Amino acid sequence: MRRVSRNRTAFVPTATLLLLALAGRAQAPQQPPVAPAEADPIGEVVARVVAAEQKLRSVRVELETTGELPSGLAVATRGTLRVLRGEQPATRTTLAFTLGDAVRGEMDSAQTTAGILVYEDDPAFGQVYLRFDPEVVADLEWAGQVLRKSDLPGMADGRARTPLGSGMLEGLRRGFVFVSDGRGDRAGDAGTWLVGTRRKGLDAEDPDLPVADRVELFVRTRDQAVLEVVYHTGDKVSQRIVASKVEVDVELPVSEFQVDGRGQRLRHVRQHQPMWELVEDALRQAEARAEAEAAKIADEALRPPTVRPSKRS
Repeated sequence: MRRVSRNRTAFVPTATLLLLALAGRAQAPQQPPVAPAEADPIGEVVARVVAAEQKLRSVRVELETTGELPSGLAVATRGTLRVLRGEQPATRTTLAFTLGDAVRGEMDSAQTTAGILVYEDDPAFGQVYLRFDPEVVADLEWAGQVLRKSDLPGMADGRARTPLGSGMLEGLRRGFVFVSDGRGDRAGDAGTWLVGTRRKGLDAEDPDLPVADRVELFVRTRDQAVLEVVYHTGDKVSQRIVASKVEVDVELPVSEFQVDGRGQRLRHVRQHQPMWELVEDALRQAEARAEAEAAKIADEALRPPTVRPSKRS
């Protein structure tokens, strides 16, 4: 729970990538799930959360994170995720972040069938208000799948796909062995507390694993929402993620998916060189990797596309 994460690569001073941290980098949906072991309590919890997510028509989640960089710089985020499913699916994420006492920023992003609108105000780009048309979104979605990345608008948003937190649980399951600690409530909410210790034999430099040696998490019974995840490094809390409010199957009018430009002129992403360079670089990398992977498949008929969707005839 676009996870600020303790992942080494998640701390970057732009709202777009801090959104990745908020949504849950540890979700790692591209990774195969860990094979269930005997008496696997987190496997049972994940199954319940997934089942609840599959039934959702809509959800609004308010999230807060606190943590610190390896340098000791404090990081905090506060955001809201809205997800609407059905014939006119839509998602919107708003995020405000602080780094220490001096650096602040915010982002507001909404995706509908018409494309993506993004407002950002951060140290990297300043204030920008951008539009990604459906063609660019389709290209980025493909690139994200090929590169197994989700750090640009349009790439698979793990938090939106698993809004109650099952993606984060699966990611944590890769790195930690969990047991139930017997507690059955949190601030009056009935649920399940699990405590995980780091799996043995993992690569200490793996950027997709949190820098923590113990994790506590709570899943509420009535809606199967992951309400809190606490990372411990040594004897200190290195990061805390809290879903302060979760509303399931709530009414989400069109107005909740409108992004205000705060006085900035709306531009197509192609007209904003810094962001467009990131987009083009990601697409070129995806095409190069897709071509390399396709070359390994002897039967040409079975090879997946090696160019972005907008280039296909």
